[in-house]
Amino acid sequence: MTDASSMFDLISEQNEEREYFDTGGIGQSHEFYTGEEQFRREMQLVYGQRWLPVDHVSRLPDPGCFTTLNIGSGSILLLHGDEGIRAYHNYCRHRGYKLVEEAAGKRQSLVCIYHCWVYNRNGGLKTFNGTYFDHFFTKEENGLVPVRTAIRHGVVFVCFAEDPPDLDQALGEFDRFAEAYELAELKCMQYKDYPVASNWKLVAHNVNESLHFPTAHKDLHKVTDFDAAGTYDLRGEDLVGAWQMLREGYESISTTGHSDRSPMPLVPLEDRRKVNWITILPNLLFGLTSDYVMMQWVWPESPGSCVVRHFWLFHPDETAKESFSHEPVFALWDKANYEDWELCERTHRGLSNPMWRPGQLSLDEEVVAQIDAWVLNHTRGTESEV
Repeated sequence: MTDASSMFDLISEQNEEREYFDTGGIGQSHEFYTGEEQFRREMQLVYGQRWLPVDHVSRLPDPGCFTTLNIGSGSILLLHGDEGIRAYHNYCRHRGYKLVEEAAGKRQSLVCIYHCWVYNRNGGLKTFNGTYFDHFFTKEENGLVPVRTAIRHGVVFVCFAEDPPDLDQALGEFDRFAEAYELAELKCMQYKDYPVASNWKLVAHNVNESLHFPTAHKDLHKVTDFDAAGTYDLRGEDLVGAWQMLREGYESISTTGHSDRSPMPLVPLEDRRKVNWITILPNLLFGLTSDYVMMQWVWPESPGSCVVRHFWLFHPDETAKESFSHEPVFALWDKANYEDWELCERTHRGLSNPMWRPGQLSLDEEVVAQIDAWVLNHTRGTESEV
């Protein structure tokens, strides 16, 4: 990786003759962004069938560590057990009580407080105190229900499909970025959840274009160059991306624009002022910078609401220093996030008008068109599929 002069040498060459350069793109319909039926199809055919990135391994470092996550109307539990990190449906097998409410923690046993069923860190049922069973019950058949789990580059993925798609094919060239930024080795130093009153796709749009930076984000616009940016043409069924440059005189996206942290050692010298905005569809954006990595997830709740979860990850060589601080990074993004959610919520209110008619997208919004096309492609199943 260190021999490469630029990240551009590590990815597919961009096709300058592609159709989007001739025609631009067009937004989708009122129903596509706000409709109940479209949302139902997305939950069934996208979130119910594709591989979903759900967490980072640094949040589950030791046996007994757990995190939880709501996806639509369901909840999953990630547990670090004796054979690594595994996902389970987050409910007790007895009567369906939601087993764990906490977002994260560490326990060697998980107790359902309804009837005192106890599960171990491998999802197995240990005891069922207070409940009487006779010959028809076996503990081995009443453990937590597992969810198919895989780990790539430190990212934990789950899939609810009986016949899941090929994860490596879906990720395509993502490994080029993950290896250069040592994604699997980074540490999540802070996370924050934001409720947003908009359709999840509007959040995905927002975080994948910088056209709004000059008007909405004065802090971001100060350190990032709106004109020095472009769209990647990446191999990978679930992968889209773009890049942007930091302005001269700045080396970090933070309130100061500067950083005491050393650049990540495997990021090529010519790319240390680049910001790589890479999205694993449907729901995870990476902001890959030379001194930290941002991960931003969007989880749909309803056609008009979602939760955005934001991670900030740093190289372990830097977090080990007594002087380490990520406050300038967090402060900038926390402010920018609230600015973004205002944009998304007002856009959702506008798109909720049945009289909405799609508008023309510019060359700077190519990834917006790519996201919509990807969702449309995966929600065009037959009625028997949904």
